[in-house]
Amino acid sequence: MMHRTLRAALIAAVLVGASQPAQAQGTPWEDRAFVNLSFGVDTGTTSISENRSFIVYGETGTLQADADYGSFSIFDIAVGARLFKNVGVAIAYHTGGTKGDGTISGTVPHPVFFDRPREFSDSFNDASRDEHATHLQIGWMAPLSDKFDVFIYGGPSFYNVSQEMVTDLGFIENGPPYTSITLQPNIQRLKTNTVGYNLGADATYFLYTRDRFRLGLGGFLRFTGATAEFDVNGNTIETDAGGVQFAVGARLRF
Repeated sequence: MMHRTLRAALIAAVLVGASQPAQAQGTPWEDRAFVNLSFGVDTGTTSISENRSFIVYGETGTLQADADYGSFSIFDIAVGARLFKNVGVAIAYHTGGTKGDGTISGTVPHPVFFDRPREFSDSFNDASRDEHATHLQIGWMAPLSDKFDVFIYGGPSFYNVSQEMVTDLGFIENGPPYTSITLQPNIQRLKTNTVGYNLGADATYFLYTRDRFRLGLGGFLRFTGATAEFDVNGNTIETDAGGVQFAVGARLRF
């Protein structure tokens, strides 16, 4: 995870540095601050898997739980300011959620006969997952004309991830000859915080200008991600957060 963050910071530094010579003879950035409101999609897909054992009837049973999550819609707000020349800093926040489907499988020891485990398998649907992230963005604003500019940025991202997952297994014996069981999986919401990276570009086209106030429409393409770790019954389970994001919305300059 740390290697990803350092790599993103180096790429951002290269992009910002490369843009400076071109802007030295171009239009300077004169806005003092900006606010961006965007709606878009996080295209990242991820999965989570748990493999654990438990003791029942004096023997060891097993539990394997897996879930897959797809892309989801996001809301993003960014507030930034010019530091000096064309260098700016911003704080962005995005939030979004999705639902995933999963499967559980494993073995449960027999209550009467030793070394005669019974296999089971089942599925669960609509396991919710939410991601919230605060992004620190340091970058270079490139005013390409009076109507159009691009902000290129990079920095660390601070993620909060929560999701539902099978954490334990309950079951009911179906009676003699005890060849089958009724599953009662315990599904809990897991939460964790982690640090990742963000790297992207935000482009704006201005529709209205009055004095120092400008209003426009824009969009961003952002690469962001982190590795989240959940503690489940003493086991560490990893899952990816973030992904390639794109969004459009309103842009304010003043």
